[in-house]
Amino acid sequence: MVLNEKQRQIGRDNFEDAARYSRRQILTGAVAIPSAAAMYWGYGELTGNPVRTGIIGTGTQGRLAHITQSNDKYIKFVAYSEIRPSNQKEARKLFNEKYGKDAKNIKLYKDYKDMLKDPDIELIIIALPLHLHEPATVEALQAGKHVLCEKLMAKTIAQCKNMVRVADKQKKLLAVGHQRHYSYLYANCCSIIEQPEILGDVRHIQAYWHRNQTKKKGVAGLPGAETGAYDGWKPAIPEDDKNIDFAKYQYDSLEQLIQWRLDNKTGGGLMVELGSHQLDAASIFLHHARPTVVKGTGVVSFFTDGREVDDHIFLIYEFGEDAHNAVVTYSSICTNAFNGYGEQVLGTRGSLIVDSEQQAYLFKEGRGSKDTRITWAEQRLSRPQAESGSTAAWGGAVGTADTLTSRGYREEQEHLAWLIRNPDAIQYPSEAKPNPDLRYAPRCHGRVALADAVVALCANIAMKTDKRIEFKPEWFDPYSEATPEAEYGV
Repeated sequence: MVLNEKQRQIGRDNFEDAARYSRRQILTGAVAIPSAAAMYWGYGELTGNPVRTGIIGTGTQGRLAHITQSNDKYIKFVAYSEIRPSNQKEARKLFNEKYGKDAKNIKLYKDYKDMLKDPDIELIIIALPLHLHEPATVEALQAGKHVLCEKLMAKTIAQCKNMVRVADKQKKLLAVGHQRHYSYLYANCCSIIEQPEILGDVRHIQAYWHRNQTKKKGVAGLPGAETGAYDGWKPAIPEDDKNIDFAKYQYDSLEQLIQWRLDNKTGGGLMVELGSHQLDAASIFLHHARPTVVKGTGVVSFFTDGREVDDHIFLIYEFGEDAHNAVVTYSSICTNAFNGYGEQVLGTRGSLIVDSEQQAYLFKEGRGSKDTRITWAEQRLSRPQAESGSTAAWGGAVGTADTLTSRGYREEQEHLAWLIRNPDAIQYPSEAKPNPDLRYAPRCHGRVALADAVVALCANIAMKTDKRIEFKPEWFDPYSEATPEAEYGV
């Protein structure tokens, strides 16, 4: 969606006004806005000491999504495990910045199995390559730890199901890092979608994540780009890492260890790394409905470096009557970033655009609507305006001002820590109660993440087999042995 600055401002104003309107509908007459944490996530300030936490994997995601985003009133890192010396150094720098002189007490384990033996560690965060999610999670759960595992949950549906079963058996919390479940921006979007007089009947969502991996320092289309020279998924091997015994860790090469996203053995491609987030968002927008069908195509249309994952993918998901037979389209490409990434929710009365997890725009349907300011709240509410119409009045996390740009990593950690410190409040998901009250369980617990994995991995199967995949209910059941991989022989 291309918008000029005037249209962006109008879209922002429309969104913020409608969000106020939707929040007041929920509050049913309240004149003051409560904290978003209490309103949406259901946790409060932590009583007692911060949860003692170890992290396995301190690459980019581990450092930037978990270490830097952590709130030390809730989470206290006491240990980390990392096999790459370059990542060890970067993590140590962050710990020094975050904890000062106390950082010297944070212990490094080269083998995470040794870290799991520490009885003082309560929570394990796993930010490893995809193929290691299931074994590391299972071992951590069996060691008596609660677990926050990065997305995608695991490489296969059978592995995802095993993770859920082990968490059930061990009676430990298992959360998975689809952080949009804790994004205040997306929560506001949902509140708008739920008001039919604003968007109307939603039958289509367009989602996309477009990157340009041919550029450096703002210059695109550089010669040699087809070899992956400027691809963020193909970083150069740091000097500090060149002597790693990769075979010891079951890697076929040092390149596979460092550039794991490009290999089918260790990664899952664009749908796993990027698309899974946005199909998760689409599911949230469609009231957690599950798709009925997926079809699509994936190609390596640009890179010539022998990579095993596609660089352009295009998917079509069909939903059933519980989502008004909506269709969701998804595309991810690597050679043009003009559209960036986001979702467009298209209804009969209006359009909602979510841009890069940072900003949302709302437009009324009709000719010239992108240039029309709609005062949703003023037109529909007789109650007095709240004390503050600023979105900053709604805390995205306890004690933290919200600017509608929180991506949810911090809030996900905080909620998990709060649950650990309030064990009597926890509602563990189980076979008997698969849908607990999400105030008292992780919002993206194992069964939610299993569904996200089915949606993403079936897309990969559809592209690989060139078949129209019809989703089966038993694939979403952690206690069923049925899996799409077994059915399609992949």
